[in-house]
Amino acid sequence: MSVTPTPLELVILDVNETLFALQPVEIRMAEVGLEGQFELWFTQILRDGFAAAAAGGFAGFRDLASHHLRELLRRHQVDAADAEVSHVLAGFDEVLPHPDVAAGLTRLHSAGIPAVALANGSAELTRAFLDRGGLSDLVAAVHDVSEVGRWKPAPEPYRFVLERRGVAPAAAAMVAAHPWDLFGAGSVGLVTAWVDRDGAGYPEAFGSPDVSAARFDDLVERLVTAPRT
Repeated sequence: MSVTPTPLELVILDVNETLFALQPVEIRMAEVGLEGQFELWFTQILRDGFAAAAAGGFAGFRDLASHHLRELLRRHQVDAADAEVSHVLAGFDEVLPHPDVAAGLTRLHSAGIPAVALANGSAELTRAFLDRGGLSDLVAAVHDVSEVGRWKPAPEPYRFVLERRGVAPAAAAMVAAHPWDLFGAGSVGLVTAWVDRDGAGYPEAFGSPDVSAARFDDLVERLVTAPRT
């Protein structure tokens, strides 16, 4: 018996590090005396956002980012914490897309497959990212997790987007540079597409992504052309 392939009707996009490089924020951290602390800081933000979601609650990205910056500044005995925190967070206003993103989004657009962004940060900040990168016309909608009060990888954000767009999970793909994001997406039945920007291994405990590539545009091409059942 033949199986009818499921056409791809929607691509959901993670934002930070998947679409946009965060080097401007990392540079500003070094400028205030926190060189080499970016990964720790970002991991602390994610940890607490995930913890809030696991406990059935919600914490804002910017609130967590500010808190952990203050703590890092205190530990490194940096004065004028308010000014330093503002200086670092202003780096998000300088963030630009990775070089492979425009071509990938253009390919989705030409294939007639809508792309929507889903961020753990704010939708407002994501829209500013897209505007600055000249990508706004290629993204049909922007959502953030505050709309459901749970961070990814909890299932609620993914289901929210699917319901808003009227698309079944098997007809939608989640694109992310973070295996944890794809693990959450896969748990609700989405096709998982991994941008392996760092050449890192995918955690065995998470299984394997359905599609992977080192570049965003190559990943999109595989999503558009690969048969799905």
